[in-house]
Amino acid sequence: MLGADACKAGWVGVVLDGAAVEAYFGATIAELVSAADVKAREMAGPRWASVFMTPVRAALTARDHAEAVRLNRERTGEGVSQQAYGLRHKILDVDAWLRDSGAAPGPRRCGVLGSGRA
Repeated sequence: MLGADACKAGWVGVVLDGAAVEAYFGATIAELVSAADVKAREMAGPRWASVFMTPVRAALTARDHAEAVRLNRERTGEGVSQQAYGLRHKILDVDAWLRDSGAAPGPRRCGVLGSGRA
């Protein structure tokens, strides 16, 4: 199970895997998501290339792959793989669901794990 929440310092993401709990912190949601992408690549081992970094929204709505690469590079300094661009409709489905359902995370009070303070 994976969860993310906003806190004073930025964002915290928690992964529950059986009895194991791992927490990740990011100053921005983009930093937290990037950390999750990097961790997923590490966990995938030799299949690391099967984990695609999520393009920015503008790149997902680009008219073609070349434009997507340009837009993503302008905003992140990174390009977009053909495979990630090919998944854009699925990624946009999730994006629309989050926006329309109210499921997108909003600011909330949260504690820093193990700190004893909120």
